[in-house]
Amino acid sequence: MAGGWPRSCGCREGVVIPEHKIQEVLDRVDIVTLVSRHVELKKSGREFKGRCPFHQEKTPSFYVVPEKRFYFCHGCRASGDAVSFIQRYLGKTFQDAVRDLAQEVGIDLEAAQDPGLKERQQVKEATDFAAEHFRSLLWEDGGRSARAYLASRGVTDEVAQSFGLGWAPAEWSLLADRLQKNGMMEWGLKAGLITKRNSGDGCIDFFRSRLMVPIRAPEGRPIAFGGRLVAAEDGPKYLNSRESRLYNKSETLFGMDQARDEIHKRKTAVLVEGYFDCIGLHQVGVRHAVALCSTNLTAGHLQGLKRAEARDLVLLLDGDSAGLAAVERLAGPLLAAGAPTRVALLPQGDDPDVFARREGTDGVEKLLEGAQPLTAYLFATLLPTGKQASFEEKMAALERLKPVTAQVPPGLTRSTLISALAGHFGWMPAQIETSLQYKAPPTPKPVAGPGGFPMGSQDVPRPVPK
Repeated sequence: MAGGWPRSCGCREGVVIPEHKIQEVLDRVDIVTLVSRHVELKKSGREFKGRCPFHQEKTPSFYVVPEKRFYFCHGCRASGDAVSFIQRYLGKTFQDAVRDLAQEVGIDLEAAQDPGLKERQQVKEATDFAAEHFRSLLWEDGGRSARAYLASRGVTDEVAQSFGLGWAPAEWSLLADRLQKNGMMEWGLKAGLITKRNSGDGCIDFFRSRLMVPIRAPEGRPIAFGGRLVAAEDGPKYLNSRESRLYNKSETLFGMDQARDEIHKRKTAVLVEGYFDCIGLHQVGVRHAVALCSTNLTAGHLQGLKRAEARDLVLLLDGDSAGLAAVERLAGPLLAAGAPTRVALLPQGDDPDVFARREGTDGVEKLLEGAQPLTAYLFATLLPTGKQASFEEKMAALERLKPVTAQVPPGLTRSTLISALAGHFGWMPAQIETSLQYKAPPTPKPVAGPGGFPMGSQDVPRPVPK
């Protein structure tokens, strides 16, 4: 990805895993078994050989050396140990990769180094329990209304199952009661799955009368939920899990677990805004689509896309005023990160899943192929007539661009952006920069003159006649 993309940080919650514990994990992990879950390997002497998962190739050049607990690729030069493989392939941070491998091989990292590890594990178990609870209810008689809603959006049973969709019925405490029965009440509270009653003892379910969409980590484990209101009128249309030790929405993209392999292959990711937009695209075979989890685009999202080897992004948005507003909202962090981005707009009135269902894979791929570069789209949309526009039109366009350019720090990216704007507007770069930064001075408060009347700037106090 472009050099301006944000760099990752190995720390989490300010905790450092001791070096001897990391080495113990590496010594115990069978790297061949680990890599074989994701790459088809064949024995070649003392090594194992396969096609590299980090770049496209026809002739295998990826090797795993069990004696050295090491992998390397002669093609793209990727190399490292078991931890780095998990980091790179699953998009994990260093510490999370070590923790997951440690749990797998039975090494206790909890001790005094990480007081939050126990809570994190409890939240994981409660979230796993809830995901299975919701999933099973969708396919029972009580899930008929939710299944009917899915059918109305063209989502097949197969796709619903692959995304782990579920159903939270209208009952007040169905999940809470099950968590209590299994000794997981406190865990469910920490995960935000249940809340304490306003009066009296006990808890109630956070999600009720909702089609449940699991939000998963890149390796596929549920970490949170989005709930779409179905067959009820009380409450917001969408309700999302609050953040926890497991779930940080500024680092999580919906569908990454399903899209990761396709993004690896294409080196491109399609970014949409809604869960069902993403699901609809996957259903027609556009499997490199991911969605924001009801939040703004952040450096954490871009870092996750970088780890997935996405070199280009395509924004696929509604072709109306809401779509344009979304482009303007997303443009700032994308330009600031130097992320190569194009914009594909749908026909007026279409959502990505509606368009995908009607036009199929070929229609979506054609639309993506015709996507415009982000800056070209912004300039052409905000000031269609360019240099020929009136002064007032240019100033109005610059006003719309202020929130975008404010996020781009001084440097090569900003100076290049300003130069491009200047060329489109027909002004000098310095004029553009000044206009983007200019703030009108506050209006001075009138000064009271003799007798209490306001005094203008040219008014000079005169002696009051006796």
